[in-house]
Amino acid sequence: MSILVVNCNHWIGFHIVNTLLEHDFNIDGMINPNLQDDLLMFFGRNSDFQMVNDEKREYETCIIIGDHPKAQDFKAGNKWLLPINGIQKKEQTDLTTIHTPILFGEWMPMNENGIYHHNKLITFDSEEFKNNALSIHSFTPVLLQLIQNPSETHELYVHSRHEKRKSPGKNAIYIRESEPKEKYVADLKKHYKRYKKFYYS
Repeated sequence: MSILVVNCNHWIGFHIVNTLLEHDFNIDGMINPNLQDDLLMFFGRNSDFQMVNDEKREYETCIIIGDHPKAQDFKAGNKWLLPINGIQKKEQTDLTTIHTPILFGEWMPMNENGIYHHNKLITFDSEEFKNNALSIHSFTPVLLQLIQNPSETHELYVHSRHEKRKSPGKNAIYIRESEPKEKYVADLKKHYKRYKKFYYS
């Protein structure tokens, strides 16, 4: 499967690319020039990954992290959008939007006490984090399943199993963390301590 990941230098894009490479997909990446490009050095050398700077090639799948002014121009059999910073999808019938809970993982904006989501600090010991946050390492395997088995719906809502909810919707997906959340947080803090100069708070 040929896949284009747009805004691959976003921290979520970085994790998506790594997950796809681990499963031997051929990946093209397009960066967002408005984001820091420090993450690019961590992709390493991989013959299944290359950077591109235009939207002319056709792909089986396109994954867009956040907004892109030319989202409608990407040529792909299936296009997926992960909104960030509250950005919602444009009216496109060929685009499936995946609404996620608060995702957390390596390289995201954070400090020793918590993570930044929509420019708001959410501390690790807060009820909001405990109930609504989901590790990126639990989310990317689900995304992998979705892109391999696309549905007809144009809106999907992903939730943590711990997230408080009134009633499940027909387009809802509930994910159980594959490891205890405390372990993910401990690993994230260790990573932050080691690579602090590459993080942005």
